[in-house]
Amino acid sequence: MTVALDTQNVDQMAGIVNQLGQAGFYPALLQFLRSLINADMGVTLAYSVDRRPQYIAIQADAATKRGAREVAYLDGPYVLDPVYQMFKNGQADGAYAMASYVPDDFYESEFYRCFFRNTHLIDTIDILWRLDTYNTIAFCLGREEGLPAFGETELAVIRQILPFSFALMRRHHQLTTSPVHDEADRLVHRKVESTMINFGSSLLTKREREVVFYMLSGYSSKQTAERLHSAEGTVRNQRKSIHAKLETGSQAELFSLFVYCIPFAEPGTDTDPLARYAGRSGGTDT
Repeated sequence: MTVALDTQNVDQMAGIVNQLGQAGFYPALLQFLRSLINADMGVTLAYSVDRRPQYIAIQADAATKRGAREVAYLDGPYVLDPVYQMFKNGQADGAYAMASYVPDDFYESEFYRCFFRNTHLIDTIDILWRLDTYNTIAFCLGREEGLPAFGETELAVIRQILPFSFALMRRHHQLTTSPVHDEADRLVHRKVESTMINFGSSLLTKREREVVFYMLSGYSSKQTAERLHSAEGTVRNQRKSIHAKLETGSQAELFSLFVYCIPFAEPGTDTDPLARYAGRSGGTDT
């Protein structure tokens, strides 16, 4: 597959080069990538190991009007985003079709119901580029309801243009100084990470807490069992036990409880934020 560039594309490429080292660089690059595959919307984020994600460019007016809120995403649930999880797991630079990385029960997950569904997206192509050991730039190129999902042709086009895009991004970051990040962003991220590690530790076993992560992320019992090298029946029993111990009756209640606990987390300790949220004390891990 060869990228066929028209006059508009060439003008866009020239515009991107002219924006190197300036604030308009990422919006220009995002618009160019969208135009190549007829993407309705696009978002560029900065991921880091020590702070919550940062929005760099947003071209998603329709989704924003329908209730897709950046603030709600950044307050903690971003940790359940499959793209963010790819970053955390060290996924290589490249472009990825949405179908290749989302969990099997993604459309039943509370992350989908509370956040992704509001975008009205039916498909995305996501790009990851690792700036350095600790930071990655991510692009989300999406199609909304009413258009067909992306095919192999669109994915091939994006992959073919990546060397050009990555070279420009590398040069852009050479020309710009690293921004000063708000300590509040780092604190929120540390609370989210602490909640992921310690949520329910006063009531749940270590394995049950591992199952909770997969439940929140949208993995079915079958896929969770495969990841934990366990039996599907065992995972089903553990899910029932989790709901009983946490007094939750659904995935929605479990998700809400997790989010409510984030402000109560104490980074750098093994304190259960759920115990603080509920006024509980004590409990041991097994």
